[in-house]
Amino acid sequence: MNNEFHVQVLKFSNIREISGAWTGNDFAALLDAMEYGDLTGMSDDELREMCVLSLQDLKPVDAAYVVLKHVVGNALRDGQLRDLAHEMLDEKLWEEYSDSSLHERIFNVGSLVYAAHSEFFPEPDAVCLEFEATAANAEAKKLVTSSLDESFLVRLLADGMDDHAILHRLYGEQLKGKSFPNASEVIWILRSEVISDNVMKIEVVSSGYWLDALDRVENYDSTAYAD
Repeated sequence: MNNEFHVQVLKFSNIREISGAWTGNDFAALLDAMEYGDLTGMSDDELREMCVLSLQDLKPVDAAYVVLKHVVGNALRDGQLRDLAHEMLDEKLWEEYSDSSLHERIFNVGSLVYAAHSEFFPEPDAVCLEFEATAANAEAKKLVTSSLDESFLVRLLADGMDDHAILHRLYGEQLKGKSFPNASEVIWILRSEVISDNVMKIEVVSSGYWLDALDRVENYDSTAYAD
């Protein structure tokens, strides 16, 4: 028996920053990297304000390098970080960078450097999507009342998109197959709440690169499944 779901889209919105992506510890580490000085007694809001002001004192490309080094310095070489800092001036690297596993972190970098130098960097434009998934049969009910599998969730989202959507063009075989190893790169943030024994409310944050195909979609049916 195939899974059967009905999906009702509740909200589609663009966001400039992911809530909770930046902490006081992050701002303190960045301020230390910029040799700000004594941070004693500063609240998280004050640390953010001082961090943005300090980034404004740097050239835009230098500001991007400092933030990139903090966020993705463990994944990329110094030369790559410097190249990215220049590329960020003109490109939405949270959509375009070749390694999509870094897109969420690069978006967070883009959010902060945009706050400091909005005239030089592209405006961040991730998507927050809220929807309800209603299971229409017993097999489907098992998936919406348990911990959500990302492979299932991406297939659920893809069923609301037409065949020309980027998700279908890039991952068509994985969407139709038994294994979707790239699913975690599509889902940046996932929050869910069980509403009843067959309904789950789900919030997903990701790039518009993946989710813009659902803009203006109100409802649809799905036969999504997990790996």
